[in-house]
Amino acid sequence: MKAWLGVALLALAGCASSSLPYKPDVQPEGARIAAGYQILADRLRIEIDTDHRRLEDVWIAKADGTAVRASTIDNAPTVSGPGPTIGVGVGGGSWGGRGGIGTGIGVGIPVGGGASRIEGSTFASFPLDQVGPPPWRVHVKLAGVTPTTILVGGPPP
Repeated sequence: MKAWLGVALLALAGCASSSLPYKPDVQPEGARIAAGYQILADRLRIEIDTDHRRLEDVWIAKADGTAVRASTIDNAPTVSGPGPTIGVGVGGGSWGGRGGIGTGIGVGIPVGGGASRIEGSTFASFPLDQVGPPPWRVHVKLAGVTPTTILVGGPPP
């Protein structure tokens, strides 16, 4: 039983980390950020795992010091805490030759609004002719977190 519990915990820990290959040299305090990329015709598409935070700003710093802003940003949907829940239970038991059955219905109503969060990756697209060849220095600013830079497009660490 303990072995199965250990395997389950390891599996859950593996699910908790991002599958995107590029990460900042130093993760900002309060979030785990990762990125990946695709080249689609004349566009560079950067996928950012924002650790359930809203993306406030993103740009690519070129070698000459100029910045290229994203031409489009596709934010992941924002979700908030759980809504009301309804549960139904049935139970039974016996004691000294006598049996009984019980049923119950429960309603859970959260007090206050749940915290909103981003569910999924955010995508930023850049004109490929403006950002130049890889690797790209992608500057990311998330809500409530210090800005960070991710080197994207070179060999994954």
